[in-house]
Amino acid sequence: MHDLIVQGGTIADGTGQPSFTGDIAVTDGKISGVGSDLGQAKRTLKADGLIVAPGWVDVHTHYDGQVSWDPLLTPSLWHGVSTIVMGNCGVGFAPVVPERREELIGMMESVEDIPRQSLSAGIDWQWETFPEYLDALDAIPRTIDVGTQIPHIPLRLYVMGERGAGKESAAPEDIEQMATVARAAIEAGALGFSTSRTMVHATPEGVPVPGTFASPDELLGIGRGITQTGRGLMEVVSDAVLGQNIDSELGWMQELAASGCPVTFLLAQTNPHPHVWRDILQRCETATNNGARIIPQVFARPVTILFSFQGENPFQYLPSYAPLKALPHAEKMQALRNPDVRKRLLTEEDPNTAGMSILYQQESTWRMTYPMGQPLNYFSDGDTNVAAIAARRGCDPREVVYDLLLEDDGRAFLMYAIAGYAEQSRDPLYEMLTHPMTVMGGSDSGAHMRTICDASVQTFMLIDWVRNRAEDDPYHLPIELVVKKQSRDTARLFGMHDRGTLEPGMKADLNLIDLDALHIEKPEMVHDLPADMPRLMQTARGYVASLVSGEVVQENGEATGARPGKVVRSGECAQQQRATA
Repeated sequence: MHDLIVQGGTIADGTGQPSFTGDIAVTDGKISGVGSDLGQAKRTLKADGLIVAPGWVDVHTHYDGQVSWDPLLTPSLWHGVSTIVMGNCGVGFAPVVPERREELIGMMESVEDIPRQSLSAGIDWQWETFPEYLDALDAIPRTIDVGTQIPHIPLRLYVMGERGAGKESAAPEDIEQMATVARAAIEAGALGFSTSRTMVHATPEGVPVPGTFASPDELLGIGRGITQTGRGLMEVVSDAVLGQNIDSELGWMQELAASGCPVTFLLAQTNPHPHVWRDILQRCETATNNGARIIPQVFARPVTILFSFQGENPFQYLPSYAPLKALPHAEKMQALRNPDVRKRLLTEEDPNTAGMSILYQQESTWRMTYPMGQPLNYFSDGDTNVAAIAARRGCDPREVVYDLLLEDDGRAFLMYAIAGYAEQSRDPLYEMLTHPMTVMGGSDSGAHMRTICDASVQTFMLIDWVRNRAEDDPYHLPIELVVKKQSRDTARLFGMHDRGTLEPGMKADLNLIDLDALHIEKPEMVHDLPADMPRLMQTARGYVASLVSGEVVQENGEATGARPGKVVRSGECAQQQRATA
């Protein structure tokens, strides 16, 4: 007898094949049958009128700190994600010697905008080596599965100490030791290795993070250590997408991939260089066809920084705004509606010359900033941007920003499209999403907690690209393609062959979705982090149930209390691949 049968749903099984109506049986946490007349079960879930799909596999997250204190890993749980991969962008918390723990916390705060106070209060350091880190994660009950990579920053500091913190090149013996530690991490279960090579990622002191200037020899050496395990990959964040050092960056990536270590990286249309992505994608396709597997991760919608009086906004660094920050929301709104306060905030100059202040002072920012609206609109028309509105009103863009942020009792949001919408067109995103070589990435779930809220991208794909577009719409995507992109393809990229499709023998991670009712809620600022720090939260409606290893972990937006989540280890995934080959 099966443990569970999901009965009568429209099954989009993750393989990309046409959807069909049928049943899914679950036994001992795995799918034990797909079709009809599957026999008896201890429990039946009716799925008539629902889409039944695999649990989503989100491969670009930064839950590295949150995994220590949040067993639910929200907001990902609310959006049907059953497996996350963290340790991206070269930042993380293992390996580490005790005296460098706070340094890694500072790097995570600086690069990924996760509050230092929360990380210091929430992480219970129970490890030094990476295998010890995986064991510590394994000991924490959790709702969804967690996979991780070994990041370059802690690895370099662990091996090279203070020499690894700056631009100093790694000596041959350093490279050999980093390769040994990386190999041991993969053998213990890490899914890969990540590194950052972008000037955007800086330390709290404002200098590029360790590893930014690592030589190809260093990266190729670490890659050799990975290749020796027969599994794993290298994840890269590179300024090549900004048109910088494209030949050299893709050169070492291709050399590494040709040696047997696949490479993946984030690819987006950037505002300063809106056409570079197409050349890079073509080069990756050529390299992969020649045996050097380089796989771009692409985005579901424009990457947006959110401005709000609840969090980050263009007035927050001004002297007159300082006394308002600690006020309860209602009192802050009352003050902001005061004409004298408004006048001061619109005429004061920002004393800061770095960070977000630079963004607020650039005229080009307001040409790419739009009201978020309700229902949420991530693809606004060009004439609705702040600069266009200001031109029609004959006023300064900051006046428009101020007034728009006061709407909805000060809970309105403006979206600055930092990437993916440089020409106010869906075309680049559509081309990248439909390319057979790309996978879904870039949610950044768990990071940039007060400025970016993209953990909802899997839900967005189903709403915006599938349901809300008729089949003859040029931007319509078939549900089978979307499901495959964010389940099977993401899982296989990181060597997880035991999930991502609804086939016999696969892990029973499922979503039961009411597609007609599927809805993304407006972001809101909540204070649920350790040390009472704030973050943006975005929930969803329409996920009737989500299952992890055959256990229902959420029903209609309410957690069930089940804790079937595990640490995903690369060796176990490889065993599954051999078993199903």
